[in-house]
Formats: sequence, structure tokens, C-alpha cells
Amino acid sequence: MYKSVLFMLLSFVVLSELPQGLTDWEKNNMHLINEMRFRTDPPPAPVRNVAEYEPMQGVLIRYPLGISTSLIREMAEDVKIYCLVSSGYQNSAYNSMNNAGVDMDNVEFIIGSTNSYWTRDYGPWWVVDGNGDYAIVDFAYNRPRPSDNQAPSKVATHLNVPYYSADLVATGGNYMTDGFGISAAAHIAYTENDECNTNNQSGIPLPPCAYVDDIMDDYYGIDTFHVVADPNDEYIDHIDCWGKFLSPTKILIRSVPTSHDQYSMIEQVANYFESQVTSEGLPWEVFRVYTPSDQPYTNSLILNNKVFVPIMNSSWDDDAIEVYQEALPNHEILGFTSSGGSSWQSTDALHCRVKGIPDITYVPYESGDVNLDETINIQDVILVINHILGLLDFDNNQLSLADLNDDSSINIQDVILLVNIILDN
Repeated sequence: MYKSVLFMLLSFVVLSELPQGLTDWEKNNMHLINEMRFRTDPPPAPVRNVAEYEPMQGVLIRYPLGISTSLIREMAEDVKIYCLVSSGYQNSAYNSMNNAGVDMDNVEFIIGSTNSYWTRDYGPWWVVDGNGDYAIVDFAYNRPRPSDNQAPSKVATHLNVPYYSADLVATGGNYMTDGFGISAAAHIAYTENDECNTNNQSGIPLPPCAYVDDIMDDYYGIDTFHVVADPNDEYIDHIDCWGKFLSPTKILIRSVPTSHDQYSMIEQVANYFESQVTSEGLPWEVFRVYTPSDQPYTNSLILNNKVFVPIMNSSWDDDAIEVYQEALPNHEILGFTSSGGSSWQSTDALHCRVKGIPDITYVPYESGDVNLDETINIQDVILVINHILGLLDFDNNQLSLADLNDDSSINIQDVILLVNIILDN
């Protein structure tokens, strides 16, 4: 009863549109986040956390809008737009997008109130469980905003997918995953969870926190979690403000002039990731995008074969687009300015305001494509060998793809068959 009354009061207090930063009321009531925490059993193992560059069937936004209708119109050409909206504003949301020429056949409304438009931060994190089913694994949003925090369960109900919850405080803008057991975040992934008992924000990486790391492993299938001090040293401390996983082998990190206050920390983080290895055991390919005036170029959205990059009408926009094109040559790179005549901010841009919804029916991979990149090559061979040596766990889908002779065992015979496929190609 107490919790019910508390959340009714809390919802009333934060009913109006809220900022990305904390209001004074929120600063004084951060303890209420613990009221939003709860734990279910984890999904059936082995679990694989879905990366944002995997096939997507849609994008989660909310109304009132935080992005331009021109961007929505472009995204709706290829995927479904899932729009969180309270029942009283559904007609306004429809008219706003319809009048802008959005293909309304590709828009679905999820009825539910929200406190803000940062769907990236409070939206659902997706996994593929050990049965090969897509599911949502939720967390407690690191803001005392109950309407925002309830968004993942509403999405799960709307899409009729399993819903799980980990007893973890997190935020989506501060999270990247490669889709194969590796993730990265800035320090608040640890420090905002009281169980970590640490205020150390200076480490690259930070000392491990067993409580968070165990949850990441059990609920998301993450066995390598890179948690580093935020090099931007800004109030928001989100990884998407300075870095991005572009693929299972590529990372994008911002760069700044040597005279910039953040130069040293940014270079330390870049050097750190250059020294780390991918799930295939190879060095990461690190790309750098120049942000001399704190342009938010890393705060982009990868949506299937398109990349939407926040641009500033700056002389550096073209260079940023070129970096993305070099890193992702098979993608169409599109630049978008902010809506309403305002400008993107280094701590709040395109990636912050949208959240991909994976294609939960997508099973495109052919036998041998164990890294799910739609290409069979030496990288798949390396993964299979690592699995045979006990260095890498496969989910059920990967086990099926790696078992080329269909004998229910992954061994050297499968490696030979895989090599022959590559040679034949």
C-alpha cells in the first residue's frame, strides 16, 4: 500500500516535461529510485545481449516529440515507428506526424504516459535467450521518474515478448554492447549502484564491481564489461556522448584538440580500447571523429543499413560523415539537424532520443555465420575454435550455426567444413 501511494504521489510530482538533468526535487529524492528496483529470475541461459547495429524492425520514440518529423519520416520509410503517448495526446501525435508526411501505416502507438523524450535512457534492453527467443530485460532508470521507468514493460506487453527485470540501476545512453558478450559504459554504471561501495571515478578501467558484473552476466550474457571514468567529465556521464560501438570489431571515439580540457582523458580512453580485444580475440579497430567544439557526432543511430548522424551546420560536419562512411562503407550515412530551430548538444543529441526495436522474427543467418554478420569468413572460424577450446560460450542459435555437419557436436570437423565453405566462396 505504501509503495502504491508513493508512486501515485511521485507520478503527480513529475507529471510535467522533465529535463535531461535532475530537477531540484529529483536531487532531493534520488532514494526513490530504489522503490523502482525489483528482480525476476533471469532469462533462460545462455543469454545474448542484442547490439544496436543488428537488424531492427522499429524505433521507439515518444510524444511530445524530441526529434524532428523529418527524421521520423525518413526512419518510417524502412521501419516501424513505435510511439509512446498518453491516451489524451494520441490524436495530436497522429496529426503531427501525418501532416509531416510520415507513412502512418508504419506507426504504432503504445499508450502510456512518459516524463521525458529520452527513450534511449529508459527504453528496453533486449536479449536473445537460450531458447532463441527475444526478450526484454529491464532495469531501474537512474531518475526517479516512474512513468519513464514503466516504458519497457509497456513495450513488452505491446509486442507480446517475455519481460524480465534485473535489480540494477542503469541508463541506456550509458551503455554499448557488441552483441557477443562485451559491453562498455562510463563509471556511473557502477557508482549509481550502492552495492558497489565505490566512489572511485578515476580509473580506466574502474575496479570491477562484482554485484553489477554478475547481473550483467546472468541477465544480459555480458562476460566483459568495460567501465571507465567518463572522459567528458560532464554532468550526464553517458558513453554515447563520446564513444560508440559500430560493429563487433569497430569502435568510434571522439577526438579534440590538444588544447581542449578533456584531451588527456579522451586519449586515455581511446588508448585503453585500442589495447583491448574483440569477442574474436583481435584488437578493436578504433575510429576517431573530430569534435573541436564538442560536437555530438558519436551520438548517432545505426538503423539497419542507414546511420543517422547529428550534425550542427558546422564546417566539421562533412568530416564526421566521412569517418562514418569509412568505418561503415556499406551503410548510407545521413546527417540531421535538431528540431525546432534548436541545436543538438554534446550531452543530448539524436541517439539519446530514440531506441531501436530488434526484428524479433529475424532469422537470416546461414550455417557457419556464427558471428551473425551475414558473411562467412575467418572470423567465424576463430569463434568456433575458441568455442571448442572452452574460451567462448555460444547461445543456442550460434550452436546450431556452428554445427555444420549436424551431429549435435562442435568439433574440428565443423572447422574443416567451415574452412571449405570459405575456400569455395
